[in-house]
Amino acid sequence: MQCSTHLKQLFLNSTKLDFYRALPKAEFPKIIAHAQKIMAMFASSYVCKQTFLTMKLRKNSIRNRLTDEHLFALLKVASSWMEPAFENIMEDQKQFHNMSHTPPWLGL
Repeated sequence: MQCSTHLKQLFLNSTKLDFYRALPKAEFPKIIAHAQKIMAMFASSYVCKQTFLTMKLRKNSIRNRLTDEHLFALLKVASSWMEPAFENIMEDQKQFHNMSHTPPWLGL
């Protein structure tokens, strides 16, 4: 690896993640496997820290009535990578609201 000027330039001019992605798997399987383990450690510790910070902010002395079930739901939402579809949720809410005010004799 040290003899390759291409890999040396790639290492210096790109992010480390991009560098390890660009390595040929056939030539450097152990280095790639080691880099994957290291990257996974940082990603999982980041998620863990963020989750505990969220829990600390949500469950404090002011909000001491928060049950474990509600806290679990809050942490699940906070640690999710998914974005809610707010437009769809609001549209469904409008439809539900309109239906609740329809007189039953109309049959709608």
